[in-house]
Amino acid sequence: MALQGVMDVLKKTTLEEIGVSFSLADLLKDLRIDGDDVYLVIFFPSERYHQFLREKVEKALRSIGAKNVNVEFSDQPPQRQQQQPPPPPPQANPFETRRRIPNVDKVILVASGKGGVGKSTVAVNLASALKKLGYNVGYLDADMYGPSGPTMFGAKDKKVMARQTPQGDKIIAPEAHGVKVMSIGFLLPSEDTPVIWRGPVLFKALTQFLFDIDWGEEGLDYLVIDLPPGTGDVQITIGQTAEVDGAIIVTTPQDVALIDVKKGIQMFKEVQIPLIGVVENMSYFVCPDSGKAYEIFGKSKTGELLKNYGVELLGKIPIEPKVAEFSDLGIPIVFAKEDSQSAQEFINIAKKVVEKLNK
Repeated sequence: MALQGVMDVLKKTTLEEIGVSFSLADLLKDLRIDGDDVYLVIFFPSERYHQFLREKVEKALRSIGAKNVNVEFSDQPPQRQQQQPPPPPPQANPFETRRRIPNVDKVILVASGKGGVGKSTVAVNLASALKKLGYNVGYLDADMYGPSGPTMFGAKDKKVMARQTPQGDKIIAPEAHGVKVMSIGFLLPSEDTPVIWRGPVLFKALTQFLFDIDWGEEGLDYLVIDLPPGTGDVQITIGQTAEVDGAIIVTTPQDVALIDVKKGIQMFKEVQIPLIGVVENMSYFVCPDSGKAYEIFGKSKTGELLKNYGVELLGKIPIEPKVAEFSDLGIPIVFAKEDSQSAQEFINIAKKVVEKLNK
């Protein structure tokens, strides 16, 4: 059995039934052909679809004469060089093609050098705090592989509509708690559907989210964009395509998180996005019984680090059990419990952000 014949049939076999925009060939991690026997390793971390994929592969290959088809699965993506957008012309400034996001006054990025620091919690509550201050606010969940915005805003069941305009089709952002919300999570068949996209597909979707969203007739005073953790493709793409007014980095007091803050500061410097400041999350634990504060991660070194870089510490968010409880219920703490220390700190951070962006 010829290798080219096997690859051709895998390329033609799509997986649209489960909401994946790739063919079997795109997910192929390893392939071995021994006569009429074919052995494959497929990248697909969700076990839910393994039996479906196994039957799909067997049917496709038996149609071209394969006798024995052995399929195994891996949670590690194929080791292939991803396609990259063409490099800019020599000596061209990649930031000269930046565009303003339509109908948005100020754009704020919320980032973190690593996962697990509560970046999305900060982004959701910052947007909510700005809304509490009386502004028209939007929240864009740009964490394509791990969207949590719909859950935290209690908007998982919201329907996304589209309308035609002279400028092309526009996606209408649904509203939750008075905030316009957009996330890839609204467009997936179910919560456990994995987003398995390569670079070019990701860039196309991200560009649509940046420039093809209808944020309402009044527009937005502030758009908060929740970035994925790290310093990867999404951050660079936004930095080179959209005009951004400022970025916020979220960290925790631990030394391992502060190491990544340095990387984040350097990244925003390289993509020429001004840094508004840093928010320290999980700064201390507030005992719900006594109200006493405990520095469970040890004494914070964030302020000392930021002084060396000339970056402002915008605020310190405590660990309060109610924050997680209300997040699971889909109610940001700013709306759910206005008198909590976390809510008050988010409001204070939002006021500082407004002041710095309107100087």
